[in-house]
Amino acid sequence: MGLQREIWVNDIQETLWQENPFMTRISNHSEFVNYKTVHIPQAGADQGVVKNRTLLPALINQRVDTELTYNLNEYTINPFLVTNIEELQINYAKRQSILSTSMSKLSDVIANQSLYTWAPTGAAKIIRTTGTADANALAPGATGTRNAITLADIAKMRAVLDKDNVPQSGRILLLPSDMYNGQLLAINNIQSALIYGSAILPSGTVNRLFGFDIMIRPSSLVYDNSATPVLKAINDEGQVITPAATDNLAALAFHPNFLTHSVGDIKVFYDMDKPEYYGSLFSALVMHGASKMRLDQKGIVALVQQ
Repeated sequence: MGLQREIWVNDIQETLWQENPFMTRISNHSEFVNYKTVHIPQAGADQGVVKNRTLLPALINQRVDTELTYNLNEYTINPFLVTNIEELQINYAKRQSILSTSMSKLSDVIANQSLYTWAPTGAAKIIRTTGTADANALAPGATGTRNAITLADIAKMRAVLDKDNVPQSGRILLLPSDMYNGQLLAINNIQSALIYGSAILPSGTVNRLFGFDIMIRPSSLVYDNSATPVLKAINDEGQVITPAATDNLAALAFHPNFLTHSVGDIKVFYDMDKPEYYGSLFSALVMHGASKMRLDQKGIVALVQQ
């Protein structure tokens, strides 16, 4: 009996976001996934207000709006072969195992690409860590020590969002797991502070602090060690192209309403019983794009090691 495509699509959908629950909290533009480019209108300057106006007729202004655009990208897994002998000996579990692993990789790639697209740039949206020197949380290829995260650092991130008039409810702080486990949890009395939050594991929230839903991820953003840190370039798989010993990990604080992404349905390709391969070929494709919602980068702030 031939492979039923609908069953595979369901399996992929369940796997795709399994390890990246923060992605499900982001504003979703998936209705536009069939288009190459998504356009996000940006409102122009506010109209002025005059107290006790005496000059009539009033000066008439026209607001000049702009737009932010982002393109959708095609992500594909490399085709794989399941031979006839494997079908006889291992049957369906072989295909499912390979595809599940591929989808987990695809999930990580899309999440990495999204994070680097959302990451803020410029000194106004970047805060540096100020704790004691620590070697437990380092970027790939980095050496030495970095200042650990402190509660004061998180409070500074909160202050940036407050000044941007970002809604209090729904804020997220995404931490590299090493920074959370080795540094945040080591702060004096932090367990007492966190006990007032509650773990909501299905949503990916491990605790709440200073109004943030705290989420953790094994890997996060990497910046260089410039005076104003610059985001490192990544390859197609979302990995830093040129790791350096001086690179720094970063945490990302944001409100989901200020970020967006579009994700399409997973399309499964298969060619059954290929005579030249003595087996069947499989692969899959998904369209995805991500962007900040505002050109002024409001609603996002990075905490970069130093």
